[in-house]
Amino acid sequence: MKLFLVGGFLGSGKTTAIQQAARYLHGHSKKVGVITNDQGALQVDTEFMKGHNIPTEEVADGCFCCHYDELEDRIESLLQTGGLDIIFAEPAGSCVDLAATVVNPLLTLNSGRFDVVLSVFADSRLLIKFLEEGKSIFYNNVNYIYENQLREADIIVVNKIDLLTDSQLERATQWIGSEYANKTILFQNSLSEESVGRWLAACDEYEDPSLRQALNIDYDIYGAGEAELAWLDEEIGIVAPDGNAIGAAYDLMRKLYDTILENGYPVGHLKFLLDDGQEQTKLSFTAIAVPDDGDPAGMQCDRVVIIVNARIQVAPAILQLLVRQTILDVESRTGCRITEHNASAFQPGYPRPTHRITQ
Repeated sequence: MKLFLVGGFLGSGKTTAIQQAARYLHGHSKKVGVITNDQGALQVDTEFMKGHNIPTEEVADGCFCCHYDELEDRIESLLQTGGLDIIFAEPAGSCVDLAATVVNPLLTLNSGRFDVVLSVFADSRLLIKFLEEGKSIFYNNVNYIYENQLREADIIVVNKIDLLTDSQLERATQWIGSEYANKTILFQNSLSEESVGRWLAACDEYEDPSLRQALNIDYDIYGAGEAELAWLDEEIGIVAPDGNAIGAAYDLMRKLYDTILENGYPVGHLKFLLDDGQEQTKLSFTAIAVPDDGDPAGMQCDRVVIIVNARIQVAPAILQLLVRQTILDVESRTGCRITEHNASAFQPGYPRPTHRITQ
């Protein structure tokens, strides 16, 4: 069984790549399953995958490494569906030390059962900025997580290259290739079938049954980095007597992102799943840019539900306050009634992996 771990920092495009890979493989008569993961219980990515009819399990309320037994249970649950060729497992975007705490335990405790490959995704624009600014784009402890995610990769996928100019791509190819010369590096547009096919071929051809070299991770720095990120998950319901619930939803999503930036708080990832009862739309705002989400003008609907996953470098109480202020602002300007449900805001606890296997 091939098990493709898809790691990388928040907002690097992992989920979109997996969804596009599942679509590509389905077209080649391959059956895949997905295991999502997050520090919270309400996951946009799980609903997104299920919305595309992909067999999906999740590990919630903590990372794979700290819930390793649950990860194995979810693998078994997917295998019971029968006929799977590949399982994609996407760790939480703030996780590192996956080689020692996930890859090596999978290889050791399931000898000969899985071919495991760890791809680590990086938003090409964020990685360029990281290298240009002396490896300092977040606070120091978060930078530590970002850098070590790349260092432990089997394959580095420099993603979203379609958003670079030709000159930026040329510079990125030279700089990143030099910085990570000992790694397999792919430059990818995950919306391109050809590009996704190259990634899958690289994963399929990667053969290393041996235990991976573990990094010397300082867990105090790692834990401090995770604790600097506020995680907010909730459902937001919008009811619009004038039928403009979708317009109000887009207004709220953009306004919240703008408010966070205006207050100077670094964005790890701000993602939304908008459900109007007919279809679901996923929008992702990152530290680099606002998504090209189209124009909702003319789209009539009297009620929608939004699932919010926010990962912001700020205290949880402040993030909750910003969400509440944004809701009140949109309510006053649109006349909609907006309610919050299943809200949770917290900082991840100190990472305590179930296993840590070095060579």
